[in-house]
Amino acid sequence: MIMEFKITKLFDHHNRRQFIAARHLDFKNKIDIKKGALLNGIPVYHYLDMYPISNEQGKLQFDIYVFRPTALKGYPKGFFQEGQIVKLEFL
Repeated sequence: MIMEFKITKLFDHHNRRQFIAARHLDFKNKIDIKKGALLNGIPVYHYLDMYPISNEQGKLQFDIYVFRPTALKGYPKGFFQEGQIVKLEFL
């Protein structure tokens, strides 16, 4: 299965490394992202500790997902950009 997301924010956590917040572009219902998912070819997992995210009004946004690279080295600098459309592939 391939789904498109738009990166809304990239951030680093001091001991948990890199995170990618992205909006699912064809959101209808919450999706279960399985082990082995690739975001533009980078192995990631859905970081459930930050899901769902609230907007400024406190409303839950189920179309925003937070991904974390599975490798400690993360993704190469400049590989992802805010506003970039990316493809998530998983079984």
